[in-house]
Amino acid sequence: MKKMVLFLAAFVLILFAGGCATEIIDVVSPADISLAELEKRMNAASDPDGLFAASSSYVMRQEVKQEFFLDDDIVQMVEVKFEKPDKIALITFVDNEPSNIFCTDGKRGWIADYASRKIVLLDEKGLDRMQMLASLGRPGSGGYSAVFKDVQLVKCSNELGNFYRLECRLENQEYPIYFYVDMDDYLLRRVKMKVQIGENDVFDYENRIMKYELREGVVIPVETQVHQLGDTQECKVLYYQLNPKFPANDFQPPVF
Repeated sequence: MKKMVLFLAAFVLILFAGGCATEIIDVVSPADISLAELEKRMNAASDPDGLFAASSSYVMRQEVKQEFFLDDDIVQMVEVKFEKPDKIALITFVDNEPSNIFCTDGKRGWIADYASRKIVLLDEKGLDRMQMLASLGRPGSGGYSAVFKDVQLVKCSNELGNFYRLECRLENQEYPIYFYVDMDDYLLRRVKMKVQIGENDVFDYENRIMKYELREGVVIPVETQVHQLGDTQECKVLYYQLNPKFPANDFQPPVF
């Protein structure tokens, strides 16, 4: 299960959330392990019985809470649905009603906004990002090197601990994505990247895993913190299931 659940949550929250953490300085040194061996140990740590690798689909629901000092908290629910080989739907709910959906049937992708009743077909770049997300979340995927054009592995120490740091780039991606894997238990603890919206707007994004639990025989991150755009959000997994059955239209935009 390695990086999939965290990155799914991370990607969803990039689209629907906000926050920016204090800069953390990494002190790096050469890795003492190969990427293949690291991924093998990560798989053993998060998917000890191979249940996730053997699954054909999953669903995860996550509560996202943002606190405000002088205003009411905002609480949303984000649902992730995945079906092999590359179908995915990311739905945000407000007051138990769908608000936004990002989805792909493997060939096309859409963004739909329920308030405006507007549907946008993703361009090539947007679809590439959705397909990357699907690749990272695919059970039994080939790992980081199968998804990213370039992966650089180093050891890394900072104020949060000691990690293996993977610097990953897509073929047409200007900014890398950094994955931090705990050197003791081989669980993913942090994802850091720059997110670009439009041609000129770039901001920092960070997702930290605070707690793991065993669900459906798989060790998944159940509590995370998202930092971007000056805010912090607390995220908690409410529900997780392997091998659910989905109707085909779950990966199509809604009909307004």
